[in-house]
Amino acid sequence: MSRRISGVSGPHAEATLVTGGAPVAAAEVAVVLVHGRGGTAEGLVRLAGEFYRSGATLLAPGAVRSTWFPAPHDAPQSANEPALSSAVDCVASAVDVARDAGVPPERVVLVGVSQGGAVVAEFLRRRPRGFGGAFVVSAALPGEDLAGVEVEGVVAAARDDGPLAGTPIALDGSEDDPYVPVDRVRATARVFERGGAAVDLRIDPGDGHGLSDATMERIGERIEGLLGDG
Repeated sequence: MSRRISGVSGPHAEATLVTGGAPVAAAEVAVVLVHGRGGTAEGLVRLAGEFYRSGATLLAPGAVRSTWFPAPHDAPQSANEPALSSAVDCVASAVDVARDAGVPPERVVLVGVSQGGAVVAEFLRRRPRGFGGAFVVSAALPGEDLAGVEVEGVVAAARDDGPLAGTPIALDGSEDDPYVPVDRVRATARVFERGGAAVDLRIDPGDGHGLSDATMERIGERIEGLLGDG
C-alpha cells in the first residue's frame, strides 16, 4: 500500500509512504525503511522480506525522484538544504504514523541504506530519543566536516544516558567503500556515542556497499528481540 506522507514541506512534500508486513494498527513493532539514492521504497520493502518477522509493520518513505538530497553526503550541509531537512521530516512522519497507531518509538527500528542511511543518521542527530534500534548502513552523518558535530541536546541533557537514551545504533561499513570513507563512519559513531547511544560499529573488509547478508541477519534479530519483549 502507498499513501502520501503528511506534515512534510519542501522538496519532499509530495513523498509517499509505502507500507508492508503487519497492518500498523495491529503491529507490535514498526520498522522504518529509508532507501538510498536511485532506490525506491517499494524495492526496500521487498528486500525487507529477508529479515522480516511476523508482527512487525514496515513503513518506507519514498524520496521524490528517488533522491533524498542533491549533493554528496560530505558536501557542506547548505548544499543539501532544504532537501535534507525535508527528508528528515519524512522519517519523522513515518515514526509518527507508528506512534499514532500505538507503537511507541521504543519499539521502532530505523533502517537507512546509503543516502537513506545519512538521512536516518541526521534524523537521530536532530530528533534524538530512545528508539528500539537503528541501522545506518554504508552511510555517515552528512556535512563537510564532522568535527564538533553533536547530537541535539547532548550538552544540556538532563539524563545520564544522554538524549539518545541508550538507543542501539549499528553502523555497518566497509574498509574500501567507494562512496563512504571509513573515517567518516567512525566519526559518526563517536557523535552517537557522545549522544548516549549504544553504538555497534562494524567495518568489514572489502569494498561492499549496501545491505549485506550479515547486516540483514542482525536487523532480523533486533526485530525479533523487540517482538519477544512485547
